[in-house]
Amino acid sequence: MGYKKILGLLAVLAVASIAVVIALLDSGADLETMATAETQMQEPDPYSARSTANGEVIGFADSNNSYGWLGIPYAAPPVGPLRWRAPQPATNWTTPLSAVESSMPCTQHWTFLAGTPGKEGDIVGSEDCLYLNIWAPRRLSLNPSMAQRKLPVMLWIHGGGNTVGSARFYTGEKITAQQQVIFVSLNYRLGPLGWFNHSALRNTAANLEDASGNYGLLDIIAGLQWVQTNIDAFGGDPNNVTVFGESAGARNIYGLLASPLAKGLFHKAISQSGSSRTESMESAELFADQLFTEPYSGDSQQRGWPNSSNEILAQLLVNQNIANSSQEAKKDLSSMTDKSIAAVLYQQSPESLINVSMSLVEEQTMPLSPQLLRDGHVLPTEPLAELFAVAGNYNAVPMIMGANRDEDRSAMANDKEFVSLRFGVLPSIKDHERYQRYSNYYADRWHSTGVSQMARLMTGANPEVGIYGYRFDWDETPNNWPVNLPKLLGAGHGLEVSFVFNDFVGGLRLPFLYGEDSEPGREKLSRAIMNYWGRFAHSGTPGTGLLQKQPEWTAWQETGANIMVLDSPADGGWRMEHYDPSPEATMQRIESDTAISSQQERCKLFVESFLLSYHSSDYWDPERYLSLSGGGCAEYDPYKFEGIF
Repeated sequence: MGYKKILGLLAVLAVASIAVVIALLDSGADLETMATAETQMQEPDPYSARSTANGEVIGFADSNNSYGWLGIPYAAPPVGPLRWRAPQPATNWTTPLSAVESSMPCTQHWTFLAGTPGKEGDIVGSEDCLYLNIWAPRRLSLNPSMAQRKLPVMLWIHGGGNTVGSARFYTGEKITAQQQVIFVSLNYRLGPLGWFNHSALRNTAANLEDASGNYGLLDIIAGLQWVQTNIDAFGGDPNNVTVFGESAGARNIYGLLASPLAKGLFHKAISQSGSSRTESMESAELFADQLFTEPYSGDSQQRGWPNSSNEILAQLLVNQNIANSSQEAKKDLSSMTDKSIAAVLYQQSPESLINVSMSLVEEQTMPLSPQLLRDGHVLPTEPLAELFAVAGNYNAVPMIMGANRDEDRSAMANDKEFVSLRFGVLPSIKDHERYQRYSNYYADRWHSTGVSQMARLMTGANPEVGIYGYRFDWDETPNNWPVNLPKLLGAGHGLEVSFVFNDFVGGLRLPFLYGEDSEPGREKLSRAIMNYWGRFAHSGTPGTGLLQKQPEWTAWQETGANIMVLDSPADGGWRMEHYDPSPEATMQRIESDTAISSQQERCKLFVESFLLSYHSSDYWDPERYLSLSGGGCAEYDPYKFEGIF
């Protein structure tokens, strides 16, 4: 299934993409209203006036006993010569800034997650997008000098594969009011504008940050620096900052843990469905048919990304009739100077760059691009699986990390390998046993590489720093529709976000996911999650929740109960259990599973789990692939398989 079809149906990754919703939205049902609900301008409230290092800002009062400030610039617009450069300081202003309306999202293909009106095929947003939003309890906002102590800061990093998404999609008034924290969310550059590595840019860069290719991650670091300088004015404690995020946002949190430039800017972290995958500089630049040796993956021969910087450049030359074919474009590029290549790149519109990058991966379930680049300055050259194993190699802070029980079902529900469409719209599972089996494999892969292995490494390197694991199991979507959502979606990717923000009406507004029957248990689970997150932000341990009335959440360990299962009271509630999948155990299961129908399917599953996935290629074992289950996979080029997530 091509990405354009999926993006036209609904956003993938940060929320569940389900066809019963799709049927409604494809018919034109009030999508624009949903996309613009959070963009309405608020009424300025003079009591919310605050002074920042750049000038005064005035926010608004909301209905949850909080104040909000929207669209505060934390860096200069990365436009013109500032494209593909580290973020620069924001310009000062002399008259009060009316911070009552969200900024535009960063340039991206339109999806539901952009939080702005659009339709399939549109490019929305702006390169001028480096803005943040703040919420604070109103009692504190009315007179910060009266507060007995500064409140913890929770900075949210949105998901969306680092190719789509926006800070405007998430509001912090409930978590702020209920947990007594200062909430911050920010935009950061996406896709090839956020992560782009090419020798022409490196060789003409003014400094190592500009040469790193990690512009989106540098934006987040700049946002954290802004918080250190200014959050005191909003009642926040710059010495108690928790970064939290989901999916790509959680992946970026792992990047912050690894980056020397982020040291001291945050003090706790929460990773929701994160990925530990990083990319070599070679994979981000070389053509898709070029091989390079990856020393951190058994010296295996790997290839450039299908939308690497060179692939994008070649397609741009073809699109502009400078070259007649991609092969001719490759020859032209080999003879061009760094200055001339850089000129080609800078003259492109952001729309052109996004369109070309996405066109090169349009058959991917989630259109990704190379990101979190191991440049040796912003990020070390070692993969995270090696970096986190040694004390002193990374920014060790207390962490909550976890994933959802059925992560990949959000994508499987739209994959013709697993479902057929009744009436051309409603997905029906082809083989329930196979659907469950693959869902389990994919979930174990996600949890093993993004949670268990990270917890194991960090606990071994820094046993005194608390790591707390979880698994989100809630799956009480309605089952009385033509589509059986509990079976199709389960506890799918992104479903926990509404629980974290206690927002089942605004924010991630998806009809049909939340029925009246599930409301009592849903609300109880949401409050429990918020209390655990809030207690962690205040103290560095989730403990028994902020109100100290919940089961104690103990630190991760290899034996005994090591994760908190988060589910509704009807399905066991929130309780400690043992769950510790590992990459090795998953490999062994793939090798020995007699239910796998063919050697080709076995090879495909191995590749999807450990090479071509959103997760980590750190555990890819080319020799094991060639001898898998005795028969081996030599006849199947691993790069011919398509990963699902």
